[in-house]
This record gives sequence, structure tokens and C-alpha cells, in this order.
Amino acid sequence: MAVAVALAMGMGGMGTAAAIADDSTETNETDAGVIDEIRGLLEDTDQADSDEPDGEDATEADDSSNLHSILERTDAENASYQQVETVDNWATDEQREELSDDEREELEAWLAAAPDPDDRIPDDYVREIDSETYITGWEFTDGQFVVHIFALESTTVTMAESADWEEGSGEYRTIVEEIDDGENTVYVDTFAGENDGVALSFATQLSMEEQRGPYISTGTQGEQDPFRHFGGTSGLFSGVVMTTGLAALGAVIVVRSEESGVVKA
Repeated sequence: MAVAVALAMGMGGMGTAAAIADDSTETNETDAGVIDEIRGLLEDTDQADSDEPDGEDATEADDSSNLHSILERTDAENASYQQVETVDNWATDEQREELSDDEREELEAWLAAAPDPDDRIPDDYVREIDSETYITGWEFTDGQFVVHIFALESTTVTMAESADWEEGSGEYRTIVEEIDDGENTVYVDTFAGENDGVALSFATQLSMEEQRGPYISTGTQGEQDPFRHFGGTSGLFSGVVMTTGLAALGAVIVVRSEESGVVKA
């Protein structure tokens, strides 16, 4: 806008100068000053445009600006984990080499005093879902899993049921749950029967990238009780005891009958 106004003023000034060019030397000097002002504005604009970074250079400039903003405006002790990760991700060896000795020392001192993002990871988690999501506890009651999940960042967790099914066909439960950062509790109903062992597997986008995934399980009934098809361990051994007892009783009866027959004879 300023350039347009200046140009308009310049055009008007030059038109006036052409009309009264021979009137006086003072008028010519005034017009020359207007033209010099226009040239100066144009040169300043061109310089400003040439100084603006573009593409990757603009991104690097923004990252550097964010970094210096965090370092200058935030005390290391009060920095958030996200701010610490921003600074730490930026501070590659290549970037550090671009800093002066004083700037590098300032950066190292800030990172040393800042909270460690790894401190967020629970000490007593049961299993990792991925490097940012953890199972901190679980239980299985009345056909339902209750799972406690801690996440460093919000994510989506996919869970699928598996069980110690008998031969044939059936169905299993799948569920997709949005997990917030921090502690979460998830409830998963299952189709498992009363005598089925049941497990729950987990996956996230990051766990797929890391090519791994965990599961939790109540344990198969076959491992817990290999005689489940015979009424369980207690049923099997009760039958054995009853059979043995009846056999012994029958033997006693037979022996007594034989002894009684011999006496009579």
C-alpha cells in the first residue's frame, strides 16, 4: 500500500515536474527527491522479498525460532515434556555444530536441567503395547476384561479376543478405543465360554511400525486342568476313588461269601 501511494505520488510529482520543468531549480530538486524515495521503497521491498526463506529453509527457520523461543521464555525446570522433546529433537549433531560455543553451552545446560520425558513411563507396567503406550494392570471377571492403559501421547488401540475354543465355529470380540495421554481404563466384553481360557491382544499404529504387539491371558483351561473333559481334576479323582472303593467292597463281599460257603460245607 505504501509503495502504491508512493508510486502515485511519484507519478503525480513527475507529471507536475514535466509541466513546470522550466519554472525553477527548486522544483526540479523536489521531483528528484520524490523519485529517489520511490526507488528506495522499491529496493527495500525487493530486499525484504529476497531475504524471506522458502521451502525447507523456511521450515528450518521456523524450527530454529521455536527452539530459541522455548529456551529464552521457558525455565528448564518448568518446561513441559513436549517442549523438552521439541528441543531434543531439534538438537541433532548437525544443528549443534551450527551454534556458537556459548549457544551450545546454553542448550546443554537447559536440557540437563529440564525434566526427562522417560520419567513419564510407569515403573511397574505389565507390558508395552508400543514404545509410548503401556498396560499398567488388568483383570478378568464375568467374561469381561478391565484393562488399565497409560499413554505418553493420545493414540488409537485395537484389541481382539482369542480363546481356548472347542472344535467348530464361533465369534470373537474386537474393539477400537481412543486413548488419551495419561491413565485410561478400558472395558472389553468377550464371547468366551465359562470353561474357555481367554486372551486379549493389542495393536497400535506405532506397534505395527515396531512390528510387535502384546497380549494378556487368563491361561488356557487345558493347561490349568488337563482333565476338564472328564469333569475336571476333582471329578476324575473322585471317580477313581469311588471305583476303587466299590472294587474293594465287592472283593470283601466275594471273600465273605466264599468263607461262608466253606463253613457250611
